[in-house]
Amino acid sequence: MMYGKSSDECIKGMVMGEHFVGVDIGGTWIRIALTTSNGSIENKIVVRTPREGDRYTIANLIVEAIRTNFKEHLEKIKAIGIGTAGPMDLSRGVVINAPNIPIRTFELAQPIQEALKKPVIMANDCIAGVWGEKIFGLGRDYENVVYITISTGIGGGMIVNGNLLLGKMGNAHEIGHIVVDVSGRMRCGCGGYGHWEAYASGANIPRFASLLLEEWSLTEEEKDSEVYKAYREGNLSSELIYSAAKRGDRLALRIVDEVNRYNIAGFENVINLYDPEIIVVGGSVALKNKELVIDRVREGVKRSQGVVTELPRIEPTAFGDDVVLIGAIALAVKPPQTLIKMLKYLQYL
Repeated sequence: MMYGKSSDECIKGMVMGEHFVGVDIGGTWIRIALTTSNGSIENKIVVRTPREGDRYTIANLIVEAIRTNFKEHLEKIKAIGIGTAGPMDLSRGVVINAPNIPIRTFELAQPIQEALKKPVIMANDCIAGVWGEKIFGLGRDYENVVYITISTGIGGGMIVNGNLLLGKMGNAHEIGHIVVDVSGRMRCGCGGYGHWEAYASGANIPRFASLLLEEWSLTEEEKDSEVYKAYREGNLSSELIYSAAKRGDRLALRIVDEVNRYNIAGFENVINLYDPEIIVVGGSVALKNKELVIDRVREGVKRSQGVVTELPRIEPTAFGDDVVLIGAIALAVKPPQTLIKMLKYLQYL
């Protein structure tokens, strides 16, 4: 089996015509791609993430999608990489109580591996993201790389001195649950209080904005804002807040500034913890609002008095919505050995 070898040996042993599959499992969509060993996508499909089902529903859907859409290439597929929202038990290939996926706990790696008879290399979506940036993206020339997503949730993946960080269960990257507010005004989807994700993720910004609007004294101009009207009608959304901010709505900009206080605090923590050379940023909230999120964070970190190391580059991913998918492909093509050692289910192939 190729995964008993080093990553470099795996790459050298590849022959023309070999294919790989990458899978990105998110709270709304599952993206599945057929690729070559250089990461070039030959075919990609997108399906809705099941809203209900049992522990095998998601795995069965992925197996069927691969068999149906890539049937002409099944024999040439060498491995399948998966990036999924977590948390998880990597050794067993199981997702456990994921706050942003409707079926919160489910079997993943082993049933897919058993059905397709291919090695399945699975990791958290942000671990996949940082590995994809290291192998194919902006992190290629660096040994200390961080990937941060600001999307439905907030997460991160870290490479330090060339080593992919994982932790005892593969959950060392859950930076969305860093405490950025010790007063704990907001409750996170995981059940904890004061977590970064509770204030600045796409799912929670409307809740945080509603709390701010309850607390703030507003001017008449702010009360005329479409944001305030949406709040009064119970229709507040992250998309509305950022679109209004782009048009110069003062109330929306005030909310965005408050959200960015927590984003900046989160980035400061990450820089101090991992001392990266580059932070690559993805996720729909960040990528659709680069000036209001990434640029503001970059400026805030530069002004910070609390960062104790040299500042890293902070850049948006060039892969857009496909960053986790590209990362999953990278896991399959050039699997990190720290990860392979954790995946006990590989021995059953």
